[in-house]
Amino acid sequence: MSKLNVDDASLRMRIRKYQSLADYINDKLRSRPNEWGKYQSIFNYEINGIFRQIMEFEKENLTDGREENVYKLKKLFVNRIQKEFLHGEYIVWSLRKPFGYAGDFKIIDDIYRNEPQTSGFDRLYDNYFQMSSISVAVRNRKEDFKRYLLKLIKEREGDEIRIMDLGTGPGRDLFELFCLDTNIRSLNLKIDCIDNDQKALDYAKGFLTGMGDFNFIRENAVRLAIKRDINLNMPWKYDLIYSTGLFDYFDDRIILRLIKNMRNLLKENGILAISDVRDKYSNPSVHFMEWVGNWSLIYRDDESFQQLFIEAGFSRNDLSIEYEQQGIMQYVFAQKHD
Repeated sequence: MSKLNVDDASLRMRIRKYQSLADYINDKLRSRPNEWGKYQSIFNYEINGIFRQIMEFEKENLTDGREENVYKLKKLFVNRIQKEFLHGEYIVWSLRKPFGYAGDFKIIDDIYRNEPQTSGFDRLYDNYFQMSSISVAVRNRKEDFKRYLLKLIKEREGDEIRIMDLGTGPGRDLFELFCLDTNIRSLNLKIDCIDNDQKALDYAKGFLTGMGDFNFIRENAVRLAIKRDINLNMPWKYDLIYSTGLFDYFDDRIILRLIKNMRNLLKENGILAISDVRDKYSNPSVHFMEWVGNWSLIYRDDESFQQLFIEAGFSRNDLSIEYEQQGIMQYVFAQKHD
């Protein structure tokens, strides 16, 4: 094993312990690959321990102003230790990014479906990925927004309803919504699915074509943010514009301009509904995501995220806040009042 040149000797010991356990389990599962269930609990315990210690190391050093220690540890981990954790389909996909970006539609849909197909040692890693707090939060978010969408549609039943899904991804949330209540297919409901990835839009079309009045639009969110007059590019006004996951990847400057432009596309009493990851350390999966999968998000505390909406033209009274049940994500619902 490569040496970790950090002061925390217990972290080095824990990684050695994990490697010994991994070798033992891997050896057992070579001949009995479907017996992975015997080992999942102890496997999860050991990996969680490693990344919990890394989190504590980072927090302590950042608090004391020793950012260089964190940088050195991460560089050493990525260069020498990361390969020890690259097993299974999901985390390897996250690292390699075959579609060119983190959080692509395929990995999000894999998280939604939560149906690992591997066996043996790979299955332990795929299960661990799906059990991670961030994967659970992504699934919770899908269910939360499905409930919200259904509630809004029912409240405005009888009116023409137009919804924008900004950053559609795989489209499974909408597919499940239309399967959940088939009556909404008969409503005067139009949904514009917007994504920058044509592969994502094609994937979503496979679910959604024929289920309702869907319009699939390839557009870049950054371009939407910087438009001087967004109404020249988007001819419709919306009852709801929602986005789940997209805002986790953009800095405050882009987010502020995007919120302003989306506000301009809302009808009076229209709602902008956005999810965002909260404080970094509210996500216990953060170092597994970042240091193994090279999947980084932009974290914002509650007040900072809400302040962006206020600077974009909403008043504080226009905002209502909800949280994903683990507390990893926050949802801001901003209603337009001119």
